[in-house]
Amino acid sequence: MTSDPRPKQDGNTGPIYRANLSPAQVIAEAWRRESPQTQEFWRQAEAKRKELYSVPRSPNKPRGKM
Repeated sequence: MTSDPRPKQDGNTGPIYRANLSPAQVIAEAWRRESPQTQEFWRQAEAKRKELYSVPRSPNKPRGKM
């Protein structure tokens, strides 16, 4: 009698289960698995990014020639 060399997977982690999820669902599932500390780190990083890159440009600032 030979045994199956592939590792056994339960129904929630196998490729068939993941194939039925949309990319947004996979991302949401991964986010839920993150620790609260990691989630807070990413929330702060996103807030900092918005602060740095969402500030409108000053209309008085000269722009380079292109």
